[in-house]
Amino acid sequence: MNSSQYYQLVCLYQLLLLELCSSKAVYRRDHAKFSLGSMFDTGLSFLHPAVAAGSSRCDNLKSFFGLTYEQIQEKNATDFFKQLTIDLITNDTTLKYNLTHHHLGRVLNNATQIVILIHGFLESSDGWMVQAVAPGFLKMKNYMVLALDARNVITIDYFRSSTYARFMGMKLGSTLAQVIQNGQDPSNIMLVGHSLGAHVAGIAGQRVAELTGRKLARITGLDPALPCFPPDNPGGRLDATDADYVDVIHTNGGILGMKESVGHKDFYPNGGLSQPGCYLSTCDHSRAWELYAESIGAPKGFPARKCENWTSFREGHCSKTEVTYMGLNSLKGSPGAYFLTTGPKPPFGLGPTGSG
Repeated sequence: MNSSQYYQLVCLYQLLLLELCSSKAVYRRDHAKFSLGSMFDTGLSFLHPAVAAGSSRCDNLKSFFGLTYEQIQEKNATDFFKQLTIDLITNDTTLKYNLTHHHLGRVLNNATQIVILIHGFLESSDGWMVQAVAPGFLKMKNYMVLALDARNVITIDYFRSSTYARFMGMKLGSTLAQVIQNGQDPSNIMLVGHSLGAHVAGIAGQRVAELTGRKLARITGLDPALPCFPPDNPGGRLDATDADYVDVIHTNGGILGMKESVGHKDFYPNGGLSQPGCYLSTCDHSRAWELYAESIGAPKGFPARKCENWTSFREGHCSKTEVTYMGLNSLKGSPGAYFLTTGPKPPFGLGPTGSG
């Protein structure tokens, strides 16, 4: 760890202490796996609203350390692109390629359904999220499964990682745009991103539209990261305009994930803030990809009702509103917020019971 990273962590811990002194947070026991990432994510949860909601402190700290998008762009400090790779995942093996249109174009040649998985903070292409979601797609006919690997870019330095997410999205989008201009149909391409990866996906979609005038078929955001991603800046985060269809699953809204509706359809299982069986925010945050992974094999396991808010849903005021499915089986049409309940452990889907 260099001196800059050390001082950034000091600032994070100072903000953490400030939040601990004023926070009314409720602690919950966690069944999720313990890791450095969970420690750091849990620490970040206390930065809301100091960093997450207010965002001004985050911007100020980034500026102090020279880590804003504009500062990194001005210094031309984007050699980290060389550390980005993309994995082709099959039932038998995983092949790693450099993220260039030459390599990606050859890989995607003649592919009919393409899904690119994008991991979050302190994860990788062989981490929990990708390993949970990829097998379901591999069981489906005609799907080609890839995963962006940014393990050497999204590091413990969260301020830098949150800025790099924008650069990574632009790099992925530019690469996909070149592949599309060479003949690939964007209606065959879907991106699925968790946490920081959701914003990488959104910015990639923006870049594709900017360079080709066409949109990717779908982007699924799995609890898009909140810290350092202000809701009032759609150009720097996932947004409904980034693909023909954007669906979002919120499981830790207002803490590690965004609570605002940023897609065509936004799903709020169990209200979207905390999840049954979870006792730390890192578990709530990860539950988004767990639910999505299960939905691939159980497409009708997560029916959700359109409703104004969680309170109205719980009180039964939306029991006669329309129902749609959360997860891979989610379809375009009738945008809005949808609510449902799930179980505390696999299988999480409750079927019709969960939709009230």
